[in-house]
Amino acid sequence: MCNRKKSCAFYLTYNGENDTDKKFQLLIDTYCNGDFKEVCRRKIYKDETGFAHIAELGPNGHHVNSNKRLY
Repeated sequence: MCNRKKSCAFYLTYNGENDTDKKFQLLIDTYCNGDFKEVCRRKIYKDETGFAHIAELGPNGHHVNSNKRLY
């Protein structure tokens, strides 16, 4: 499990506990709870810029409601 989940805007907004759209569960299972946690684009963005990104930046680097690459 990702060690940043307690402060991650994406995880806090879209995890299954908050009764949100289940389409985000695959991203959470794969990145936040799975093998891809070290390549999470949110973590890389924070490490490179020093700033936490908005919740709409998915762990795969795309906007959560579109296919547009944000980072």
